[in-house]
Amino acid sequence: MLGFWGLTVFPEKTYSQVVENSFKLSMAALDEETKPGRSSIRVTVDKKTFILCSLTAGKVEQQTLDLVFTEGEEITFSVSGENSVHLSGNYLPDDEGMDFDSDEEDMYGDEDDEDMDEDEEEDDEEEEDEEEDETVIVTKGAKRVAQFEEPKKAAAAVPEKKQKVAEAKAVPVKKEEPKKKEAAPKKEEPKKKEEPKKKEEPKKKEDNKKVLANGLIIEDVKVGTGAAAKSGKKIGMRYIGRLLNGKVFDKNTSGKPFNFNLGRGEVIKGWDLGIQGMMLGGERRLTIPPALAYGAQGAPPDIPRNATLVFEVKLVTLK
Repeated sequence: MLGFWGLTVFPEKTYSQVVENSFKLSMAALDEETKPGRSSIRVTVDKKTFILCSLTAGKVEQQTLDLVFTEGEEITFSVSGENSVHLSGNYLPDDEGMDFDSDEEDMYGDEDDEDMDEDEEEDDEEEEDEEEDETVIVTKGAKRVAQFEEPKKAAAAVPEKKQKVAEAKAVPVKKEEPKKKEAAPKKEEPKKKEEPKKKEEPKKKEDNKKVLANGLIIEDVKVGTGAAAKSGKKIGMRYIGRLLNGKVFDKNTSGKPFNFNLGRGEVIKGWDLGIQGMMLGGERRLTIPPALAYGAQGAPPDIPRNATLVFEVKLVTLK
């Protein structure tokens, strides 16, 4: 092998050339900066386009290749996808290019032998070189077609095998049909009727439960019949406050209700938001995340840091 050969193929661009010096393509790799998705490197030869390999960022970012492009071939490289692909390889010496075609010349040697004899081989070396160049172009074209026709035949054979397998599998399926009919009566109609009844119950509960984007969970245990609480109204509440482990840290269940002005920041934010729209006489369960309660500081010694609080509240007065 001689010097290094390389090319960077950018998306939405094509690179066409007539090969001046034969070279071997040995590696395709994604650029250092990649975008998600698959990129396929393609080559067009004799107006036919072939995919050399497909690369995916983060999964398959390089692929070894073993392709030789010879002098005089017109080729075009392109890439599909959003990533650039680096192609690399080596130039080939003239001797190596001739050795590559020696077997192919033997395949067509019968016709050449009829037209040549020993005297003609000694006449003009330049004429021999020209003849050899012509045979190289012909034989290489034939080899390229052969390489891409064989996989087509193999690919055609695959669906035939799959069809045979499908036909073989179709036989036992027909035999199993009576079994399926026997299994059908086992399904009892009353069971189907019972299932929707069970599903309807949780739906009703879900309708009374709301989860806000800030993590606050509001559940209406009992809907009141009086006026609705709004910001600026002075309200009186009964409540029981618990931690997630069930421990009660505060409550007001008798005596004078707990009074405050709603929406004025006089209570934790979870209350100001969770009691909005609550009707007089109604009861709610509020599950308040730390950010809407006492946060990272907590309220020692009863409420630890970053505590989620659960309140059972009842609206008893509204002014």
